[in-house]
Amino acid sequence: TSTSPVRWPRSSTSTIGQMTAPASSATRSSRTGIWKVLKESLVTSKFDLRATIRFILTSETYQASSATTPSNRSDVRFFSHYSARRLPAEVLLDALTSVTGVPEKFDGYPVGVRAIQVPDPASHSGFLKMFGSSERVSACACERTGDVTLPQLLSLQNGEQLLGKIADKSGSLAGLLKNEPDDAKLVNQLYRLALVRSPSEKEKQAVQQLLMGEGTREEKFRDLLWALLNSKEFAFNH
Repeated sequence: TSTSPVRWPRSSTSTIGQMTAPASSATRSSRTGIWKVLKESLVTSKFDLRATIRFILTSETYQASSATTPSNRSDVRFFSHYSARRLPAEVLLDALTSVTGVPEKFDGYPVGVRAIQVPDPASHSGFLKMFGSSERVSACACERTGDVTLPQLLSLQNGEQLLGKIADKSGSLAGLLKNEPDDAKLVNQLYRLALVRSPSEKEKQAVQQLLMGEGTREEKFRDLLWALLNSKEFAFNH
């Protein structure tokens, strides 16, 4: 019955006591209410991990906003707000690929396979290694790291891999530029493609200033897509 609580750290940066310890451990969490609910969910679903994970991800605790108030800003124990964290390496690369419409290539695999589908770490790209993907030497989740580093930021901001995907003539942006002559509609489509929402009024004004500046239409919208893909909203679970 310790399976369900063990899943929690993979969905949230907060933890419920020593969840990776056996259920009989003397270090069992004092938060018996949450333990009880999670265990009951696992038993009720007949030990269906998908159902249990769905139960966790649809909970108010998991869906809490990452926005803080003065009273809970420093809280890391009581789940008063969601703690933002960077997307895992494979998920981030797949998200970049999906938005730009340019597939990633992995040695030994057909073009179009997702990073999350590649089991062999030897086939992983430099991007995945840089962003902390597991080497799979052991079964320990500690091999994966979610730290944000300077090389990662430089890669997203100046790396040829992302810039090449944005500028690719067969990519999403090239198709949108060709088929959508209305700049306002194109801005809205890019926001929905990258952030799954429409731009706010403040963002519309900022983009309007960008579009009024120097450069070709293509260059301006490349800059906009680059900015969206480098935003915290895109790269972090929040």
